[in-house]
Amino acid sequence: MITLTDINRRQHYLATTAIARVQEAGTSSQWHGVCSIVHTFDGQVLEVRERAVDIARQVGMQREG
Repeated sequence: MITLTDINRRQHYLATTAIARVQEAGTSSQWHGVCSIVHTFDGQVLEVRERAVDIARQVGMQREG
């Protein structure tokens, strides 16, 4: 599992196998503190403070180890 923080500073613990897609947030979203948008296989969308590249790194490490 990885930990993601939303714009209200709530932590979400997410199984790496639940993540369908991660994308960098647009400029206006970044102005509001959203660094990336995470889409899950069950249709949830999380706007989080972590950068997409950092999330991808965490997911890669979890799946390898």
